[in-house]
Amino acid sequence: MYRATAFLLTLGLALVVAGCVAIPSRNDPAAYTQSIVQDAIRRYQREGRQAAIDYHNSAENVDGQWYVVIIGEDGYTIAHYNPEIKGRDPALRIDSTGYFFGDEMLSATEAGKWISYLALNPETGEERRKHTWLVRYDGLIFGSGWYEDE
Repeated sequence: MYRATAFLLTLGLALVVAGCVAIPSRNDPAAYTQSIVQDAIRRYQREGRQAAIDYHNSAENVDGQWYVVIIGEDGYTIAHYNPEIKGRDPALRIDSTGYFFGDEMLSATEAGKWISYLALNPETGEERRKHTWLVRYDGLIFGSGWYEDE
């Protein structure tokens, strides 16, 4: 499984470099979100762990409602544009309804996993249902998501 995943990621990177991969439209938020996560993994592969963490800890990481979070091997958030989220204890991943989504995040696999929970949309400041795509790669979890409109 690891070899197949590594091959597909390498192939994807080669196609991007060659200009052969179309970036999905924001009108398809699921596909766009998955492309954001794949871009984050490619950055990690290309630039290394610390450079990827530094980039995703910055505001430069934010693309409207999309941004990448990176969760470390111990379950703590190691990269997030919001410094209040960085270093967050996995036990604090609970939404306003009491739904504990932390275990769902931490169960992400190399194949990827969707989860949904309530969160504040940074663009609007309003709480909305967030759909997050998470992929485990090299012991880390890379994720991004989008918020439902009303």
